Amino acid sequence: MASGEQRPGGTPSARIYLLILLSTAFWGGTPVAGKLAIRDIPPMTVGVLRYGLASLVLILLFRRHLPAWRTLRRSDLWTLLGVGVLGTFLNHMLFFLGLLFAPASHAAILPATTSPIWTMLLAARLARERITRGQIAGTLVCMVGVVLVARPEGLTGTAGARVLLGDLFYILGGMAWGLYSFLSKVAMHRLSALATLAYGMAIGCVFLIPVAAMERPWVALASASSLAWASVLYLIVAGTLLAFFWWNLAIQRVGAGRTAVFTNLVPVFGVLLAWWVLGERLTPLQLFGGLLTVAGVWVCQGPGAMQAAWRQARVRLGGEQAAAPEKR
Repeated sequence: MASGEQRPGGTPSARIYLLILLSTAFWGGTPVAGKLAIRDIPPMTVGVLRYGLASLVLILLFRRHLPAWRTLRRSDLWTLLGVGVLGTFLNHMLFFLGLLFAPASHAAILPATTSPIWTMLLAARLARERITRGQIAGTLVCMVGVVLVARPEGLTGTAGARVLLGDLFYILGGMAWGLYSFLSKVAMHRLSALATLAYGMAIGCVFLIPVAAMERPWVALASASSLAWASVLYLIVAGTLLAFFWWNLAIQRVGAGRTAVFTNLVPVFGVLLAWWVLGERLTPLQLFGGLLTVAGVWVCQGPGAMQAAWRQARVRLGGEQAAAPEKR
């Protein structure tokens, strides 16, 4: 077996860590893309376009690898219903309602810092996943870093009623995402990550359609700018198809609790992308917060796992001679 590959009870490979990091980077750009999209397109309509088209692409491309509906057990259907409602319907609705009322920087911090707590608690209570002292300490360090990255001076002032309402939507969205992360692993005990993703998004989109219809989006869609459509395309391809699929694979490989910790990196990528796309200024305090967040992930995963991932990454980049894989 090649260095860094997954063994039963062993260290996750560098490839899984890379996919997790790319997923968090794509999600970091979601508040920016969302803000740009809802300038011209109603928020729930954005959700129908995002998840409807993404699920359609997956079902058409991989229909031979997806189980037929008639072969699914009733328990599978109920689990997929929960995945769709939590990960697609509620997560999108709450997140984009928050974008209507509160700044995008709040969207980068609040869901990402609350969802891992709910996921780890559920994983520990229901799936008997062990929460280590390192995970607890690392999560606390991550949360401190995330608060610094999100400009604490903007959170300590007297907020208006609209901003407080938006923040509440973000927090509730973080709870929905934490529950989704755990339930996805339950679904993947019998179903593949692809089936969980495609069917979950399709089910959630069905719930979004009547809400979007109440927005009467036809005129807005006809007059939307190319920037708004490009933002929707980003949400579909990067923020949904690739990020969700890779995230579900990571949950299957390393567990819901460990994977959820990496959501603390979403604000770091979000601030960087906001600086690049929207021209927001990075302060030394924000950069320090980013370092704390990365340090927290290191503590949560343990130095041995991260060092193995770094060695494997060097092999992939040609820094070392790759070990010959074992025959299977």
